[in-house]
Amino acid sequence: MPLLSINIVDLLSQLQSNLKDKYAQVNQHIHNGENPHLKTKCNKKGELIKWTLPYTRLNEGMNNPFYEKLCVSSISDILKFSEGATGFMKSFSHLQPKYAKSAPASESIYACIIAAAMGIESKKMKAISDVKEIDNVSKNFIRYQTLSVANNVIMNHTAELPIFSEYNLSNYGVHASVDGQKFATKYNTIKSRYSKKYFGMMKGVVLYSLNANHLPLCLKVIGANQHESHYLLDIVESNTSDLEITAVSGDMHSINRVNFALMYLFSYRFMPRFTKLWDKSDNNLVCFDTVENYAHHIVKPSKKINKSLIIKEWDNILRILASLALKKTTQSQIVRKLSSYKKTNQTLKALIAFDAIIMTDYLLDYIDKKEVREVVQASLNRGESYHQLSSTIAKVSGGRMLNGKNEIELDINAESIRLIAKHRDLL
Repeated sequence: MPLLSINIVDLLSQLQSNLKDKYAQVNQHIHNGENPHLKTKCNKKGELIKWTLPYTRLNEGMNNPFYEKLCVSSISDILKFSEGATGFMKSFSHLQPKYAKSAPASESIYACIIAAAMGIESKKMKAISDVKEIDNVSKNFIRYQTLSVANNVIMNHTAELPIFSEYNLSNYGVHASVDGQKFATKYNTIKSRYSKKYFGMMKGVVLYSLNANHLPLCLKVIGANQHESHYLLDIVESNTSDLEITAVSGDMHSINRVNFALMYLFSYRFMPRFTKLWDKSDNNLVCFDTVENYAHHIVKPSKKINKSLIIKEWDNILRILASLALKKTTQSQIVRKLSSYKKTNQTLKALIAFDAIIMTDYLLDYIDKKEVREVVQASLNRGESYHQLSSTIAKVSGGRMLNGKNEIELDINAESIRLIAKHRDLL
C-alpha cells in the first residue's frame, strides 16, 4: 500500500491539480465536439437543462460457427483432461491424513464435485452413476479448503497460458468485475433469507463472485439481505491465486460512501458502471476551489471539499486502513459500519470527503472517454456470462437451488460450481 507512505498534503495537492485539469479537459472536449456521445438538452433561451450519455447496445451477432463443429464432451471427461494438465486432484487431501490408507479414485472425486454443484443428493448420485463411494469420499475429501486450493491450481495454470493475456481488456492490467447471483436454498440456514422477487415463497442466498478474463477468481456466500458493496474490498483481498488484478468494475450495488477511497488506497482502480449520470454528477462532483469558478461549464461540481478536515483526520483514517489491511476483524463488518454510520464522526466525514474526490476523478474519465465505458461494460458482460453458466450448472437437477444444510455445505456447493465453471472454454 504505497499511498499510505505519501504525505497527505502532497497527495491532496496532486489530486487537486489533476481534478482542475480534468474539468477543463472534459468540458473542452464537449464544446469542441470531441465527445459526440454526450447529448445536451437546452430550453428556448439556450440555457442547459440536462445532458445525457446514452448507452449504445453492441450487436454481438450469432455465435462463431467454429463452436458448432466441436464435439460434445461430458463434464467428467473435461475434469479428467484438466487433471492431466494441472494436477488439481492433489489438492484433495484426507481430513485425517494420518489414518488415510489410500487415495480415492478420481471418478469418486468427480462425482462428489458434480453432485455438490448440481444440487444432487448423494443417494440419487449413487443411483444414477456407477460410483458407490460417494458418502465416504465426500466426508473425507470434499471440503471448502480443498476445493479452494483446487480452484487456485486451475486458475494459476490458466493464467500462465500465452493466450490468457489476449483476454485483457486494457493495457493497465487485468480488469475484473464483481457481481452477486441469487440462488434458492433447499434447507433453511442462518444466511438464507426471503426475497419474493427472486425466490418466491422460498429462502435463498447470494453467491458474490470476482471474475477476471472469463474466470471466477474467488467467491463468497452472503445473505440475500446484505448489501453487496459491504463485501467489495473483502472479496478483492480474498483472492488467493497468483493472478493480480488492477481494476474492478461493478454495478450500482457495488457503490457506497467509502469504497472509492478504500479501493484507491489499497492500490486498486474501482471503475463501476453508473446509471443516470446527470443526477450522479450533479450531486456528487466536487472541487477544491470555489464552485462558482465552474459555473460556465456543462459538467461542473456541486460542492467544495473540506481539505483541512481530511488533513486533520488523516492519522485516524490510517488507523482504519491498518485495521482493514491486517484483517484483525472481518473487512465487511468495518466497511458496513463505515458506509452506514451517521456522518457525526469527524473521521468518517473526512473519509467520505476523500471518497468524493476519488469518485469525481473517475466520473470525469467515465464521462469523457468512451473507451473507459466500453471496458467497464465488457467486464460486467463477462461476469453475467459466468452467471449464466453457473445458473445452468445448478439447474441440471431440476431447479436453480443449493442443497447445503448449513453454511459449510453452502460454501462447498458454491466452490464446486466455481470449479466446474472454470472450465467454460472446454465446456
